[in-house]
Amino acid sequence: MKKVVFLLLTTIGACTSFAQKHDYVWLFGYSSSPNITTTGGSVIDFSTNPPDIYYEYRDMNFLASGASMCDTAGNLLFYTNGIYIANNIHEPMLNGEALALGTFQGIPPEEGLQLPQGVLILPLPESPNIYYLFHAPLDIGGYPTQYSSKTYYSVIDMTLDSGRGAVIEKNIVAIDDILHPGYITATRHANGRDWWVVVRRYNTGEYYRLLLHPGGVKNAGIQNIGLGLPHPGVGQAVFSPDGSKYANYQTVTIEEGSFLDIYDFDRCTGEFSEPVRINHIDSAWLAGVAISPNSRFLYTSSYLKIYQYDLWAEDIEATKNTVAIYDGFTIPPVFASRFFLAQLAPDGKIYICATNSLPFLHVINNPDLPGELCDVCQHCLLLPAYNSSSTMPNFPNYRLHHLEGSPCDTLRQPPTAAWSYEAQGPELAFQDASFHDIRAWHWNFGDGVMDTVPHPVHSYTANGVYNVCLAVNNPRGADTLCREIQVIVNGVDEAEISISANISPNPVTGAVALLKLETLITLENPQVIIRDALGREMLREPLRGVTGKVQQELKVGHLAAGQYFCTIESEGIVIWQGKIAKL
Repeated sequence: MKKVVFLLLTTIGACTSFAQKHDYVWLFGYSSSPNITTTGGSVIDFSTNPPDIYYEYRDMNFLASGASMCDTAGNLLFYTNGIYIANNIHEPMLNGEALALGTFQGIPPEEGLQLPQGVLILPLPESPNIYYLFHAPLDIGGYPTQYSSKTYYSVIDMTLDSGRGAVIEKNIVAIDDILHPGYITATRHANGRDWWVVVRRYNTGEYYRLLLHPGGVKNAGIQNIGLGLPHPGVGQAVFSPDGSKYANYQTVTIEEGSFLDIYDFDRCTGEFSEPVRINHIDSAWLAGVAISPNSRFLYTSSYLKIYQYDLWAEDIEATKNTVAIYDGFTIPPVFASRFFLAQLAPDGKIYICATNSLPFLHVINNPDLPGELCDVCQHCLLLPAYNSSSTMPNFPNYRLHHLEGSPCDTLRQPPTAAWSYEAQGPELAFQDASFHDIRAWHWNFGDGVMDTVPHPVHSYTANGVYNVCLAVNNPRGADTLCREIQVIVNGVDEAEISISANISPNPVTGAVALLKLETLITLENPQVIIRDALGREMLREPLRGVTGKVQQELKVGHLAAGQYFCTIESEGIVIWQGKIAKL
């Protein structure tokens, strides 16, 4: 009896809502050189769980400002370092050079803009191919010492240049005032369509609100909430994932301490309320902030410590809990892995960069849990190349929808595509899981067959990897979700396959990697094969042990630095596949 085996190759991160994967590709790296791989491009791709991490050569360097944009399926469209915009083939986008830089000349422009949260990218509502890049200059001189003199926006149209995009408007002034340098943040409007963009006025408790709506950018004015600062420091601002809270955290001086300002935020009106000021003095001179996926726990990275606060508590300051203390880890001669900027990722974890240029990120593995249960893992995510000491990409929560029951919840929502499938004998049963008033379905099974029913059943006739897409629409718009599945029609007789495998460490820095499997296999002559990016076979050896747990050493010392593909195969059939990066 032949069995049909279906392997899902593209998986979904733990906290994603199927679509709106605009933040799936994170880019790092500086001092790019085709002859040096210790610096240069690092990529974290959250299309898989755990994320795919690998090295790539690219011309763009990141010094602090960094943002990228993917389509709703997680494919990279373009990215920027605050100096220029690059397309998905790593070339300057048409008209994407010469973003407004300000007067600061301390760093060569080719290295990137040295301004945390100096760039942010948002999709224009109801225009699937138009994106707005909000960006700030870094100015210096006189008083204040360092500031942003304006907030700009530039507009990208992805239908131009054969789908690689072009900038159709550039360096348009949205705010003309003395502003805190960087700190550009955003959250979705309560209607689920528009965006609020927030920028703080220099040294004040005054906040500008920009509204991005289908017609473009509207300046919604400034609100004075009353909490000023002695002078600006270095830090970060963030909205909670549900958009109900806004936090602005920065160091001022070692003597005066760090200032954490927390506000309630009304996604309907764009108004701040209920200000909370927390000041702590702990010798920090760098700071970052992030909020857990459930919007309950706020984390401040305060140079030598990471604190947790409970935003649901009546007295937020009283809940302060030290969940990590710098463990002293240093790469010689003096590069210490202390704590700096933070970002919530699509996999539900919070990643924190170091205060020095190091090939590591810190990770809060369970940020929804209180105290030590949040599990801070210091310098435990290895990047394939060194990261600038102040680079962390800046993303809002693209998966936030309308606020049900809000006075502004008056729009019919554009659709969000989602689907799953299960094997029913030799057939696949697909289930539509899309939401927001779906009016029409269009399935493409990747083999030339289409269907327009919500829950189709389909049979494949040949082995292969098929790109399955579901497109849905309603009067407000359309959305498409594509995923790859591998279909093995001609399986091995009576094969029983259940494989969970991983490779560690990954990336590999030494000569040996360990392939670990939890497996039950009845196969003929299973093989472990490693191929390079061109498909050339670099290693082949038998899978030693075919039942129970398998831990097999893979000797990879002969491999050059780069990205490789590892498979477990039997009689030419791929049973499992993964990726491995070699440093």
